[in-house]
Amino acid sequence: MRAQLRAVLALPLLLVPALALAQPAPPKRPENPMPTAVDVHHRPQAPVSLEAAQSEAKAIEAQLREPFPGEGGKPALRLVEVTPFGAGVVQHWQLANGLSVLLAPDASAPVVALHTWVRVGSAHEVAGKTGLAHLFEHLMFKSTRTRPAGTFDRVLEQLGASANAMTSFDWTAFHETVPPQHLATVLELEADRLTQLDLTAAALRSELEVVRNERREVVDNDADGVVDEALHKAIYGEHPYGHPTIGTAEDLEKLSLADAKDFHRQFYTPGRVTLVLAGGFDPALVLRDIARLYLHIPAGKDAAEGKPAAPPAKGSLITTEIDAGAERLAIAWRIVPGDHADHPALSVLAEVLFNADSARLQRKLVHDLQLASAASGSVTQTKLVGLFDVHVVLAPGKHARDALAAVDAGITALCSDKPVSEAELAAAKNRLRMEHFRELTGVDGRAETLGVQWTAFGDLAGHARWWQAVANVSTSDLHRVARSWLQKGTRAIVIGTPPEPRVSLASGKGKRR
Repeated sequence: MRAQLRAVLALPLLLVPALALAQPAPPKRPENPMPTAVDVHHRPQAPVSLEAAQSEAKAIEAQLREPFPGEGGKPALRLVEVTPFGAGVVQHWQLANGLSVLLAPDASAPVVALHTWVRVGSAHEVAGKTGLAHLFEHLMFKSTRTRPAGTFDRVLEQLGASANAMTSFDWTAFHETVPPQHLATVLELEADRLTQLDLTAAALRSELEVVRNERREVVDNDADGVVDEALHKAIYGEHPYGHPTIGTAEDLEKLSLADAKDFHRQFYTPGRVTLVLAGGFDPALVLRDIARLYLHIPAGKDAAEGKPAAPPAKGSLITTEIDAGAERLAIAWRIVPGDHADHPALSVLAEVLFNADSARLQRKLVHDLQLASAASGSVTQTKLVGLFDVHVVLAPGKHARDALAAVDAGITALCSDKPVSEAELAAAKNRLRMEHFRELTGVDGRAETLGVQWTAFGDLAGHARWWQAVANVSTSDLHRVARSWLQKGTRAIVIGTPPEPRVSLASGKGKRR
């Protein structure tokens, strides 16, 4: 199970957790069953007064000045801001070495989500050394200079905690869900593996083999994985998002211990790390533990980030063979980053077209024309150039080019004689609101939302602005973004086709091999 939980999509879409489409990995890791004693979902948080929360945070800051005075006039721990978040607030703190802390306390929560977000993803890798960011998902669970391999998993299991990790283009995140009484112990484990990770040749060989097998299962031997990898390469080209998060097969064969150590030294520094806690904890006690465990870490030198290569100027259509019983169609339009003003309207547009039986293109492809067994659309939430992507699994015997024609006709109609109705708009917004409600009901969802918002965009208030913008989206906004980004935009198309039947010389009849 643990290897399954740590698996990651080779080409991540809109905030899909690592578990979502993971395939069983080889039995290289010890089992760590998920605990059943706690439920991370509970009733919604009671509203919190922003003014009262700000006063409380300032009082905590004053209390911590004596035990953690800082040096040279620079405070060891400072309060940056207190921002509304859902029904509660999030406190943003920063240590003198640059490490950020986001606290979203909720006294009604029975557990605590503890996340460590690192501002490094596959986009920070260089040619020939892809897959390093995801590889650290695995290496961070190995031995440290103070604890042997297996300690982290074993202690968490004994405490009734659970762990997970995921990697995207822009970040890597490590998750724990912890009973509140054991939070201090898990913080010690997290601080230990951040500062004392023991990178050895044996650990690297072991985890590289795990990742190679993972890649074979979720990319090389998976029809959708093959199509996704081809789609991202086609739409992004040499842009940092163009290579797979899991790494290319060629690079995974030649990554060295020196490569891993250099990557860790560059990117696992306090200025790139954010601790996010959501749930039932005392902020003052947690901050004391964090200061005690993390303040001594040297700030280090932040890795320089160069200007990314531009994606291809023109779109493309690629056909690739897949091991499947039906064709696949994948389309990606190049759109905007997650903090762009058009992103909320594009997200609503994806819901109008897909992700419900009543949505326009899903109904047309699956029910009206009966071309597909499944169809979906999504908008990525990335720091750099984003995607509006469509994935269609064709019904047996149906053809991807017919589905492509239906998608194009649907977009043309939306932009001309069949604009989005008020009823369609309301239904799409309602589905997004329900997704948002589910996201913020559990403490893990709250921590993930904050982690992405801060690590990718550096703007905690942007989360509320995004949802307000969704509420304000009009039918004319949908018409505008559909014309600008879909009808006139740059796109890549990948068609996956099953192999042709092999003809038996003995019988002359077609057979699949």
